[in-house]
Amino acid sequence: MVVTFINAFEVPADADDDFQARWQEVNHYMRTKPGYLDHVLHRSVSPDARFRFVNVAHWASAEDWRAAHDEGFRALVGRPEWARYPATPAVFDPVDSGSVEQVR
Repeated sequence: MVVTFINAFEVPADADDDFQARWQEVNHYMRTKPGYLDHVLHRSVSPDARFRFVNVAHWASAEDWRAAHDEGFRALVGRPEWARYPATPAVFDPVDSGSVEQVR
């Protein structure tokens, strides 16, 4: 069953380029893992938002997502530089959806 992984990051307004470079490195690694389907990295339009970046990724299963968080992943995000960007990660199952067509 496809699951949605959402990870919200606290990134200072002056650190966009550094954060995105570090995030790209981790994302490149994760894209090679079995079960990875896709992702979209979002940036807040407000520079004072608590969570300035939010990643939304889809995985084939929660088991694939867990397995991808292996020693290689931990080595990447365990670097001291990542401490500057606190994250709030979680895996979600869909419980409701909608579209403008459903309203009409």
